[in-house]
Amino acid sequence: MLWRPFVSTLALACALSLAGMARADILIKNATLYDGTGAPAVKGANILVKGDLIAQISTKPISAGRAKVIDATGKFVTPGLIDSHVHIRGGQAGSVRDGARRPIVDRGMAMPTLWGYLYSGVTTIYDSGNNAEFVIPLRDDERAGKIVSPRIFAAGGVISVPGGYGAGATSLKATTWEEFRPQLEAKINREHPDMLKMTKEQQGMYAAKSVPTLSDDMIKHITDFARERGVRSTVHASAEPMAEAAVLNGVSAMAHPVQRSVLNDSFVKLLVDRKIPISTTMQGYLTIAKLQDEGGMAFLDTPLFQATMTAEEIADTKGPERDDYIKNDLPAQRKVAEKYARANIKRLFDAGVILTSGTDKAYGPYTHVELQSLNMSGISPFDLIKIGTLNGAIYLGREKDLGSIEAGKYADILVLDADPAADVKNFQAINAVIKNGQQIERAKLDLPVNRKK
Repeated sequence: MLWRPFVSTLALACALSLAGMARADILIKNATLYDGTGAPAVKGANILVKGDLIAQISTKPISAGRAKVIDATGKFVTPGLIDSHVHIRGGQAGSVRDGARRPIVDRGMAMPTLWGYLYSGVTTIYDSGNNAEFVIPLRDDERAGKIVSPRIFAAGGVISVPGGYGAGATSLKATTWEEFRPQLEAKINREHPDMLKMTKEQQGMYAAKSVPTLSDDMIKHITDFARERGVRSTVHASAEPMAEAAVLNGVSAMAHPVQRSVLNDSFVKLLVDRKIPISTTMQGYLTIAKLQDEGGMAFLDTPLFQATMTAEEIADTKGPERDDYIKNDLPAQRKVAEKYARANIKRLFDAGVILTSGTDKAYGPYTHVELQSLNMSGISPFDLIKIGTLNGAIYLGREKDLGSIEAGKYADILVLDADPAADVKNFQAINAVIKNGQQIERAKLDLPVNRKK
């Protein structure tokens, strides 16, 4: 059954005026279509959008009626991109690494980054852990049409143990199942999370001390309880034994690939057999490993970053954020691990594991850095179309209504000026963004690129 949010007239008018959008049926004509399913390109495709849904796709003419016509001759159409691992800005402050993260509620920080996702062609995001008091109302307002935003799916606060990784002020801390069960039930009833996020991360490498983590029995209790209530689950587990145990005890998806060892055949087979999708989060290896290299942060000077991030945000990324990574010795660690991480991700892809593009970041352009990093790991631009779109919907359990251009699905669509199957960087050649059947007027979003005009 399709999820169809109720949208009041007043809320919709407010949402549309914010981005200068207008509701109208849309006919995209004569496009080269990549539908996101992995099927070959269809040339001369016509796509009719009625309301929020894709109504018809054909290589034969479609009557436009009063629909707005987008002539896509010489252009390329794909589904909107999905980032399956973000942490929206405005809900937490401080670093998770030193245990100093604290909850905040700052929509003034959140909204420009949400607009930046849309500007970058990202029409759906999954927030994989945040302050529930911030992110759940934000998600609910997106679904009610009160804000201009990509689709938001959210976990709320993560689940850890006292003293464990991620066990900050916004998390739930499991002790015994008898004590934790009512807390988990209250969270699900109160927040209606789209997925639960657990951490099974012992740390204990290089400069990091070992910390306690969720037991296998606790993960089974949590995943069983959530599944009975229709809630999927994901886990942060960077070591293979812990990741394997989490899968065997019922998690629906992995928040990261295994990063700390060469993968064993038995674990890869388990992921394939159980159809466990993995959010790739590889851009950290591309960016963090090169932080101390000359030109290692040049990606921040590229057009999409310059268009969507303020000079202050870019300076903070190049300054305090970079310094924090260096203080924790992460660039050196990632430089050693990078080639193994790339080999692991390619091996997972070759074996048929479901990979979905995720960044573990809070800015839309990082999605393109992630796709480039996966391409550098040996995955073709054509295969990255599905990884960046439909597989994200599979991760969320929403593949029946999101993630591909098929009749009856929600109309989240990109029109590109260059072929993304020829070069993954062509995903940045954005001509038009359609989310939920509405064309986003990118030039009217309140972003740095538009303030300069």
